[in-house]
Amino acid sequence: MIEFDKISDYFNEFYDFGPKDDIIYLDLHLHTNASDGYNTPKFFIDFLKEKKHLISITDHNEIRGSVKISELGVKVVPGMELGCEDGFELLVYFKNFEDLEEFYVREVEGNKHPYRMARTTKDAFYFLDILEGRGCHVSIPHVNGLAQKNYIKNKHYLSDVLTRVDSLETYNHSLSKKRNLTAKDLRKSYHLSATFGSDAHINREILSYYRFLNMEEKKHHKLMDSIYKISMLSGLGKKHLMHLFKKK
Repeated sequence: MIEFDKISDYFNEFYDFGPKDDIIYLDLHLHTNASDGYNTPKFFIDFLKEKKHLISITDHNEIRGSVKISELGVKVVPGMELGCEDGFELLVYFKNFEDLEEFYVREVEGNKHPYRMARTTKDAFYFLDILEGRGCHVSIPHVNGLAQKNYIKNKHYLSDVLTRVDSLETYNHSLSKKRNLTAKDLRKSYHLSATFGSDAHINREILSYYRFLNMEEKKHHKLMDSIYKISMLSGLGKKHLMHLFKKK
Protein backbone atom coordinates (compact mmCIF):
# COMPACT_ATOMS: atom_id res chain seq x y z
CA MET A 1 0.00 0.00 0.00
CA ILE A 2 2.76 2.48 0.89
CA GLU A 3 5.13 2.93 -2.05
CA PHE A 4 8.44 2.99 -0.16
CA ASP A 5 10.44 2.43 -3.35
CA LYS A 6 8.84 5.38 -5.16
CA ILE A 7 9.99 8.13 -2.82
CA SER A 8 12.19 10.68 -4.56
CA ASP A 9 15.97 10.86 -4.20
CA TYR A 10 15.35 14.47 -3.15
CA PHE A 11 14.93 13.24 0.43
CA ASN A 12 18.11 11.13 0.54
CA GLU A 13 20.17 13.61 2.53
CA PHE A 14 17.60 13.74 5.33
CA TYR A 15 18.11 10.14 6.48
CA ASP A 16 20.89 7.61 6.94
CA PHE A 17 19.01 4.34 7.32
CA GLY A 18 19.08 1.36 4.99
CA PRO A 19 16.71 -1.40 3.80
CA LYS A 20 17.77 -3.75 6.61
CA ASP A 21 17.08 -1.33 9.46
CA ASP A 22 14.27 -1.90 11.91
CA ILE A 23 10.98 -0.02 11.76
CA ILE A 24 11.45 3.59 10.67
CA TYR A 25 8.93 6.37 11.10
CA LEU A 26 8.28 7.85 7.66
CA ASP A 27 5.79 10.70 7.56
CA LEU A 28 5.90 13.59 5.10
CA HIS A 29 2.56 15.14 6.05
CA LEU A 30 2.21 16.25 9.67
CA HIS A 31 0.49 19.11 11.48
CA THR A 32 1.21 20.86 14.78
CA ASN A 33 -0.48 23.36 17.06
CA ALA A 34 1.19 26.13 15.06
CA SER A 35 -1.74 25.81 12.63
CA ASP A 36 -4.83 23.63 13.03
CA GLY A 37 -3.24 20.64 14.78
CA TYR A 38 -2.87 19.70 18.45
CA ASN A 39 0.50 17.93 18.22
CA THR A 40 3.11 19.83 20.20
CA PRO A 41 6.90 19.97 19.75
CA LYS A 42 7.26 18.08 23.06
CA PHE A 43 5.10 15.24 21.72
CA PHE A 44 7.34 14.86 18.66
CA ILE A 45 10.49 14.87 20.79
CA ASP A 46 9.09 12.14 23.05
CA PHE A 47 7.56 10.12 20.23
CA LEU A 48 10.63 10.15 17.98
CA LYS A 49 13.12 9.46 20.77
CA GLU A 50 15.43 6.63 19.64
CA LYS A 51 13.38 6.16 16.43
CA LYS A 52 15.01 6.47 13.04
CA HIS A 53 12.76 8.73 11.05
CA LEU A 54 12.11 10.82 7.97
CA ILE A 55 9.45 13.44 8.69
CA SER A 56 8.25 16.82 7.57
CA ILE A 57 6.04 19.21 9.51
CA THR A 58 3.64 20.59 6.92
CA ASP A 59 1.40 23.08 8.69
CA HIS A 60 -1.14 25.06 6.68
CA ASN A 61 0.52 28.23 5.37
CA GLU A 62 2.73 28.22 8.46
CA ILE A 63 6.32 27.26 9.32
CA ARG A 64 6.69 28.07 13.02
CA GLY A 65 5.99 24.47 14.09
CA SER A 66 8.58 23.07 11.72
CA VAL A 67 11.20 25.65 12.72
CA LYS A 68 10.59 25.11 16.44
CA ILE A 69 10.87 21.33 16.25
CA SER A 70 14.07 21.63 14.25
CA GLU A 71 15.52 24.06 16.80
CA LEU A 72 14.79 21.51 19.53
CA GLY A 73 17.03 19.00 17.79
CA VAL A 74 14.60 16.88 15.76
CA LYS A 75 15.73 16.35 12.18
CA VAL A 76 12.92 17.34 9.81
CA VAL A 77 12.54 18.08 6.12
CA PRO A 78 11.73 21.81 5.92
CA GLY A 79 8.22 22.06 4.52
CA MET A 80 4.68 23.36 4.62
CA GLU A 81 1.22 22.70 3.20
CA LEU A 82 0.55 25.59 0.89
CA GLY A 83 -3.12 26.49 0.49
CA CYS A 84 -4.30 28.27 -2.64
CA GLU A 85 -7.21 30.68 -3.09
CA ASP A 86 -9.65 28.01 -4.33
CA GLY A 87 -8.73 25.41 -1.73
CA PHE A 88 -6.15 23.51 -3.80
CA GLU A 89 -3.16 22.54 -1.64
CA LEU A 90 0.47 21.73 -2.32
CA LEU A 91 3.04 20.07 -0.08
CA VAL A 92 6.27 21.99 -0.58
CA TYR A 93 9.63 20.72 0.72
CA PHE A 94 12.95 22.56 0.81
CA LYS A 95 16.55 21.48 1.34
CA ASN A 96 17.13 23.95 4.17
CA PHE A 97 15.23 26.25 6.50
CA GLU A 98 16.77 29.40 5.04
CA ASP A 99 15.04 28.75 1.71
CA LEU A 100 11.77 27.77 3.40
CA GLU A 101 11.74 30.93 5.52
CA GLU A 102 12.62 33.17 2.58
CA PHE A 103 9.76 31.71 0.52
CA TYR A 104 7.32 31.96 3.42
CA VAL A 105 8.13 35.60 4.21
CA ARG A 106 8.16 36.70 0.59
CA GLU A 107 5.24 34.80 -0.87
CA VAL A 108 3.02 33.34 1.83
CA GLU A 109 2.89 35.54 4.91
CA GLY A 110 1.54 38.60 3.12
CA ASN A 111 -0.86 36.59 0.97
CA LYS A 112 -2.65 34.67 3.72
CA HIS A 113 -6.45 34.65 3.52
CA PRO A 114 -7.79 36.98 6.23
CA TYR A 115 -10.33 34.45 7.53
CA ARG A 116 -9.35 30.97 6.33
CA MET A 117 -6.16 29.44 7.69
CA ALA A 118 -5.71 26.88 4.92
CA ARG A 119 -5.99 29.38 2.07
CA THR A 120 -4.08 32.26 0.53
CA THR A 121 -5.19 34.87 -1.97
CA LYS A 122 -3.09 33.35 -4.80
CA ASP A 123 -3.85 30.38 -7.07
CA ALA A 124 -1.83 27.21 -7.62
CA PHE A 125 -0.23 28.43 -10.83
CA TYR A 126 1.02 31.60 -9.16
CA PHE A 127 2.88 29.49 -6.61
CA LEU A 128 4.09 26.93 -9.16
CA ASP A 129 5.62 29.77 -11.17
CA ILE A 130 7.27 31.23 -8.06
CA LEU A 131 8.60 27.85 -6.90
CA GLU A 132 10.11 26.92 -10.25
CA GLY A 133 13.90 26.93 -10.07
CA ARG A 134 14.02 27.20 -6.25
CA GLY A 135 15.34 23.68 -5.77
CA CYS A 136 12.26 22.57 -3.84
CA HIS A 137 10.12 19.45 -4.17
CA VAL A 138 6.36 19.76 -4.70
CA SER A 139 3.74 17.08 -4.05
CA ILE A 140 -0.05 17.09 -4.32
CA PRO A 141 -1.70 15.77 -1.14
CA HIS A 142 -5.04 13.90 -0.84
CA VAL A 143 -5.76 14.21 -4.56
CA ASN A 144 -8.80 11.96 -4.13
CA GLY A 145 -9.82 13.32 -0.75
CA LEU A 146 -13.19 14.18 0.70
CA ALA A 147 -15.45 17.05 -0.34
CA GLN A 148 -13.38 20.04 -1.58
CA LYS A 149 -10.19 18.03 -1.17
CA ASN A 150 -11.23 15.71 -3.98
CA TYR A 151 -9.22 17.45 -6.68
CA ILE A 152 -10.00 14.77 -9.26
CA LYS A 153 -13.66 15.73 -9.05
CA ASN A 154 -13.48 19.42 -8.22
CA LYS A 155 -10.41 20.88 -9.93
CA HIS A 156 -10.78 20.91 -13.73
CA TYR A 157 -7.18 22.09 -14.10
CA LEU A 158 -5.71 19.16 -12.10
CA SER A 159 -3.98 17.65 -15.12
CA ASP A 160 -2.14 20.94 -15.73
CA VAL A 161 -0.90 20.95 -12.13
CA LEU A 162 0.14 17.28 -12.32
CA THR A 163 2.51 18.08 -15.17
CA ARG A 164 4.30 20.66 -13.01
CA VAL A 165 4.84 18.82 -9.71
CA ASP A 166 7.38 16.23 -8.62
CA SER A 167 5.29 13.82 -6.56
CA LEU A 168 1.81 12.71 -5.69
CA GLU A 169 0.76 11.65 -2.21
CA THR A 170 -0.27 8.03 -2.76
CA TYR A 171 -0.97 7.14 0.85
CA ASN A 172 -2.83 9.46 3.21
CA HIS A 173 -3.83 7.78 6.46
CA SER A 174 -7.05 9.79 6.77
CA LEU A 175 -8.39 8.30 3.52
CA SER A 176 -9.75 4.90 2.52
CA LYS A 177 -7.77 2.23 0.70
CA LYS A 178 -9.83 2.80 -2.44
CA ARG A 179 -9.10 6.52 -2.51
CA ASN A 180 -5.37 5.94 -1.97
CA LEU A 181 -5.27 3.33 -4.76
CA THR A 182 -6.80 5.87 -7.13
CA ALA A 183 -4.01 8.29 -6.22
CA LYS A 184 -1.44 5.55 -6.85
CA ASP A 185 -2.85 4.87 -10.33
CA LEU A 186 -2.79 8.58 -11.12
CA ARG A 187 0.85 8.83 -9.99
CA LYS A 188 1.77 6.02 -12.37
CA SER A 189 0.03 7.60 -15.32
CA TYR A 190 1.94 10.86 -14.81
CA HIS A 191 5.26 9.12 -13.99
CA LEU A 192 5.69 10.95 -10.69
CA SER A 193 7.42 9.90 -7.48
CA ALA A 194 5.42 9.35 -4.29
CA THR A 195 5.02 10.92 -0.89
CA PHE A 196 3.00 9.49 1.99
CA GLY A 197 2.02 10.39 5.51
CA SER A 198 -0.47 10.49 8.34
CA ASP A 199 -1.95 13.94 7.68
CA ALA A 200 -2.23 13.86 11.46
CA HIS A 201 -3.66 16.71 13.50
CA ILE A 202 -3.85 14.88 16.83
CA ASN A 203 -1.63 12.39 18.68
CA ARG A 204 -4.03 9.50 18.20
CA GLU A 205 -3.81 9.80 14.41
CA ILE A 206 -0.02 9.60 14.55
CA LEU A 207 -0.12 6.48 16.71
CA SER A 208 -2.66 4.84 14.39
CA TYR A 209 -0.49 5.60 11.37
CA TYR A 210 2.59 4.29 13.19
CA ARG A 211 0.90 0.93 13.80
CA PHE A 212 -0.09 0.71 10.13
CA LEU A 213 3.40 1.77 9.06
CA ASN A 214 4.92 -1.06 11.11
CA MET A 215 2.84 -3.62 9.26
CA GLU A 216 3.62 -2.11 5.88
CA GLU A 217 7.35 -2.00 6.56
CA LYS A 218 7.42 -5.62 7.71
CA LYS A 219 5.72 -6.68 4.46
CA HIS A 220 8.13 -4.56 2.47
CA HIS A 221 11.16 -6.06 4.25
CA LYS A 222 9.90 -9.59 3.50
CA LEU A 223 9.45 -8.73 -0.16
CA MET A 224 12.92 -7.18 -0.42
CA ASP A 225 14.51 -10.14 1.37
CA SER A 226 12.79 -12.63 -0.96
CA ILE A 227 13.86 -10.78 -4.09
CA TYR A 228 17.40 -10.43 -2.74
CA LYS A 229 17.65 -14.19 -2.13
CA ILE A 230 16.27 -14.98 -5.58
CA SER A 231 18.71 -12.56 -7.20
CA MET A 232 21.65 -14.15 -5.40
CA LEU A 233 20.60 -17.64 -6.51
CA SER A 234 20.09 -16.52 -10.09
CA GLY A 235 23.42 -14.71 -10.22
CA LEU A 236 21.98 -11.22 -10.57
CA GLY A 237 24.05 -10.02 -7.64
CA LYS A 238 23.60 -7.21 -5.18
CA LYS A 239 24.67 -4.46 -7.57
CA HIS A 240 21.96 -5.37 -10.06
CA LEU A 241 19.40 -5.71 -7.28
CA MET A 242 20.09 -2.18 -6.05
CA HIS A 243 19.68 -0.94 -9.61
CA LEU A 244 16.28 -2.62 -9.80
CA PHE A 245 15.14 -0.90 -6.65
CA LYS A 246 16.72 2.48 -7.28
CA LYS A 247 14.24 5.16 -6.26
CA LYS A 248 12.58 6.95 -9.13
